[in-house]
This record gives sequence, C-alpha cells and structure tokens, in this order.
Amino acid sequence: MTAFTAILVDGYRELVAKKLFTLSMILSLLVVAVIGVGGLNEQGVTIFGFTIEVPFVNSNMFTPADFYKLMFNSVGVKFWLGWLACLLALVSSAGMFPEMVSSGVVENMLSRPIPRWRLYIYKFTAGLLFTSLQMAVFCLASFLVIGLRGGAWEPGLFLAIPLVTLLYSYLFAMSALLGTVTRSAIAALLLTILFWGFLFTLNSAEFLVNGFRIGSVKECEAIQALMEKRQKENPEVDVSDLESELERNQSTLSNLALWHRVVFAMKTVFPKTDETTSLLQRWTLEASNMKDEGGDDAEEVAATAQKPRRRGGPDFGNGRAKTRDVNLALEADQRSRGVGWILGTSVAFEIATLGLGCWLFARRDF
Repeated sequence: MTAFTAILVDGYRELVAKKLFTLSMILSLLVVAVIGVGGLNEQGVTIFGFTIEVPFVNSNMFTPADFYKLMFNSVGVKFWLGWLACLLALVSSAGMFPEMVSSGVVENMLSRPIPRWRLYIYKFTAGLLFTSLQMAVFCLASFLVIGLRGGAWEPGLFLAIPLVTLLYSYLFAMSALLGTVTRSAIAALLLTILFWGFLFTLNSAEFLVNGFRIGSVKECEAIQALMEKRQKENPEVDVSDLESELERNQSTLSNLALWHRVVFAMKTVFPKTDETTSLLQRWTLEASNMKDEGGDDAEEVAATAQKPRRRGGPDFGNGRAKTRDVNLALEADQRSRGVGWILGTSVAFEIATLGLGCWLFARRDF
C-alpha cells in the first residue's frame, strides 16, 4: 500500500469513527427526500396527498421534470450544498490537522519516507474525500428522484460534485493552515467560520457598492437623456437645474467608482464562495436543459431569484433612473465576470494557503 493510499484510508477511518460521516449521509438523503415527496397538481404543490395552493407553482406552469430540477437547484444546491453541507464537512474535518500535529501521532507519520510537504498535501486530499463522497451520494439520489419522479434523466447534475468539492477546498485549505498553527480543532473551526463570514461580508459590500455605482451611472444617463429631450423640444429651454443635478451625480459616481475599485481589488484576492455557488446553480440549470426548456425569460427570472434582490431608483438614492434598467445592468455586470476570474483567483488563493501550510509544517519541530 502506498503512502498516499494509506493516508486516504486513515482519513476515511477517522471520519467514520466520528459518526459525522454517517450523519452527513443521512442528512443528504433527507434533503433529497424532501425534494422527492413534493409534487404538482393544477392548484399548487402536493405533499403526502395534501395540496398547498400556490398561484404560480402548479402543473399548468411547470412540468414535473422542471419542478424537480428547480427544487434541486434552489433547495439542494443553494441551501444544502452551498452552506450546510460545507459547514458540516468543516465540523467533521476540523480536527484532522490538529490531531496530525499532536504528540505521538505526527512522529509515526513522519517516519514514512516521504517529504513533509507531500504528507501535508496527502492529508489535505484525504479531507476532501469526505465532501466528495457526500456530494456523490446526494447527486446520485437526486438523479434517481428527478428521473423516477420527473421522468428526466440528467447526468449534468453530477457537475455539483467537483464544484462543491472545489468550494469546500477553499475553506478547508484555511482550516488546515489554522489547525497546523493553533493545534486546536475548535480554534481552527471557529476561525475558519469567521473567515467564511468575512468572505460573505466582503461579497455583500462589493455587491452593494457596485449597485450604487451602476445606479449612479444610470441616473446620469437618465439626466442626460432628459436634457436632450427638453432641448430637442425647445432649443431655448433653461436646463441649468439639470446640469447642476448631473454635476452632483457625476461627483457621486466618481467617489463610488473609486470605492468600488478598492473593494473589488480586495475581493479579487480572496476566494469567491458566493460566485462559485452561483456558477454551480447556473451550470447545473444549463446542464439539466433548464435553459432550453424554460426559454430566455424563465432563465432571466431564475437567475435573478438566485441573487440578493437589490433595486435601483429610490433604493439607491436615484430619482430618475428606472429600477428595471439598474437591475438589468447590475445583472449583466455580475454575469460578465468570467469563470477564469471566479475560479482562477480562488484557486490561486488556495494554492498560496496550502503553500504556506506546507512551509510551516515542514519547518516545525515535533
């Protein structure tokens, strides 16, 4: 048995011994069961034969296949895979590195003829095994439910396995580093959760500042359009009030653009957990043929529903820009951020974190 295989088996046994591995599997199957027990009729959603009347969710609006795919995307991906499953995996694996560097354990592992940095990477890979198996069970169960209940067999759902594992790896890399430094599972877990909260706060701040920036752009465009309209109707009309208003908004836009560049630069450095989840939702929808079946309008509604709802116009302090124009511009800006930026910069941060952890582990005296 190779050293890598031995560490994988050891990591698996460690997770199973904590009982959380079995618990996570049971919870994953329960989430799939929640998706599977629902149904549709002409009045709304059915659960165990009881009907819950929902005006816009019924058999007249959705086919059974579309209903279960949307349930998988909204409940399974966004709620379970994007948050709770990753949190449960962090709780289960937080002690892997503190226990590895504890006295009596690390000496035995270092007796193997492999470099320390490679041992660190092997242990990290073993930790990812937990999430990979959990995702595989969840996706397989969802695949069967959608196929048997909805009549649609969609192998594209299995895209969730590598993407959620990648999402979890961002956090686990930080947990491994903190566990190596602190030698405490509790400290590593709490600090990693705080780091995750920081990423969420940074993402929300960037989204909000960007919303104000785009709202200000649309406000300036609306003022300029109104000036041109008045001057077209009457070349002698006085538009000094609009010129003053435009000047104030341009000054505001300049400040907002500066702040957005600062926040965006900070965000670029760190992992994109929220964007990775949104990317997962979009890819699984497209891979399961929701784009072709739902049409452009349905795709736009679904994509908008996946993001925090922000409004332009009065909510951004604007009086002339239309809310719909601001929303569409903000949505287009979010979608313009490519896969290379979302995943590439996140993986770069993860590699840097793993490199630092390997360096500290290799230099530490045990």
